[in-house]
Amino acid sequence: MIRVIDPFAVERPLWLGLDDAGHRRKVFKVVDEHLQASEFLTSGLTIFEPGEASSLHNHPESEEINFIVRGSGEVVAGDGERTPFGTHTFMFIPKGVKHQHINTGREPLWLVFVYGPHGRLPTS
Repeated sequence: MIRVIDPFAVERPLWLGLDDAGHRRKVFKVVDEHLQASEFLTSGLTIFEPGEASSLHNHPESEEINFIVRGSGEVVAGDGERTPFGTHTFMFIPKGVKHQHINTGREPLWLVFVYGPHGRLPTS
């Protein structure tokens, strides 16, 4: 069955990084094995306010694709390499690669993530 999903209609968006200054962001997870009975994929929308970032994290067994709906920022690799990105760009992150998304712009950053197979979202 095909489903059209409104990420803003999600009952309980997640706030991640509330205990770590600068790592706060809101996650609207819309697809995973529980929400849509997806066999392989986890997906959603993350919104970072200006200056906010994810923690440096990885998905040990999952490849990840990101699409930037709006905003700009940098993705930081585990070795510290920083790569800028902007609106309407994609990122591919191989499984197990540590990465951090940072909103370096002056407007909210909207990042769509898709990874598979299933894995856990970072907790901070």
